[in-house]
Amino acid sequence: MKPKTLFYCALCCFFAWSSMQAQVGIGTTDPNAELEIETTNTGIPALQLNPQSSSNGTETGQLAVIGDKLYMFDNTRKKWLSTETVPITFSRTNSLSAATLRCAGNVTQINSGPIMPFDGTVVAITGNSNNNSSSSNPSKEFDLRIRNGSSTNTTVDFNLSNYTIVDTTQNVDFSAGEHFTVRTLDLDGSGDTVNNPTVTIWIKWRG
Repeated sequence: MKPKTLFYCALCCFFAWSSMQAQVGIGTTDPNAELEIETTNTGIPALQLNPQSSSNGTETGQLAVIGDKLYMFDNTRKKWLSTETVPITFSRTNSLSAATLRCAGNVTQINSGPIMPFDGTVVAITGNSNNNSSSSNPSKEFDLRIRNGSSTNTTVDFNLSNYTIVDTTQNVDFSAGEHFTVRTLDLDGSGDTVNNPTVTIWIKWRG
């Protein structure tokens, strides 16, 4: 091969390698990210992900439209979870020993609670209480009950730590049609209390 031809081949290889390492712009020659799509006022969406009935995820950050929702693969939990996170809050005033918290109105019946419209996963539990009583327990125990009618299908026990809890490691599946209740517990019969507790169950829909 002639030296001049070899030089041009090497130059082409260099530019090809450089372009693979560079940022990519669609509609722009000066992208500000690894991939940037410059939109215009044509009314055409900038990006379309075609819906799938299922998808095989492998890494956190992969995106897919499954059915009619946008999901991201969670490699820690090994499942597709919605990009949206929904909080469901339970609370009750006064000093409580063993009691059902309230989600809406004045309902404290364990056979009633917020019904889930889709399959999903509990991904976090947060909560707190205030210490204004000598009998208040800073590590008071609670449970989340995932129920169907009058039957409890899943129970998740958790405790406060210094009157609070922030647990982002939860990975508890539930099915459409089930409902949630949250209760304070007095397992040892000591009558220890918790004051004005608020507990939030954080959920994502499951693909």
